[in-house]
Amino acid sequence: MPNFRLQIPNNHFHKHWHDSAAHKGRIVTWHNQAARKHRRREARLAKAVSVFPRPVNGLLRPVVHCPTIRYNSKKRAGKGFTLEELKEAGISRKQALTIGISVDFRRKNRSEQSLKENVSRLQEYKAKLIVFPRKTRGKPVTGDSSKEECAKAEQLIGDVMPIVKPKPSIVSYTPTKEELGKEVYKTLRKARADAGLVGKRAARAKKKAEEEAEAAKMKA
Repeated sequence: MPNFRLQIPNNHFHKHWHDSAAHKGRIVTWHNQAARKHRRREARLAKAVSVFPRPVNGLLRPVVHCPTIRYNSKKRAGKGFTLEELKEAGISRKQALTIGISVDFRRKNRSEQSLKENVSRLQEYKAKLIVFPRKTRGKPVTGDSSKEECAKAEQLIGDVMPIVKPKPSIVSYTPTKEELGKEVYKTLRKARADAGLVGKRAARAKKKAEEEAEAAKMKA
């Protein structure tokens, strides 16, 4: 006999695998996962060949702080550099898009620290940049790299100048004999008591001074 006091199970074992008008295929399958993986890999390789010698992962991104007070201590890659940052680095906004630098017309610099950080990032990128000669009817263009530099150029696979998170360093400290002899707990409790009794001790000292002054007058 079944125990009717227990809860009746409501297990849904009849899954609708077929794609009918009534159920519309509630189970989604992914049998071509391996083929999609192969297709994505081939697409990445084809893109790398088509954009050569430019970096595979796109443009240079600025360093920005995450929004809200909870995450503003963390840094990540932003959408693009501001016009002020480009101006400080000596790069025009039209030139920036031609040499692999992203531009964001809406973002503004709210602090001098972030401005200097991104300007130094742009200057470092310019020092490492190799600009291939442009087709201008055989005339040399200022800013283009030499043939020796172009021959040494290699395509960058990965993010351009990735943002590295600094690892916290732990500095060991050996206490001295004087510090070992001190009782920190008692010192803190005494300091806390002294802070709480400042008013009472000041009133007591004032009253004592008044009594001494009055006693001196009586003797005189």
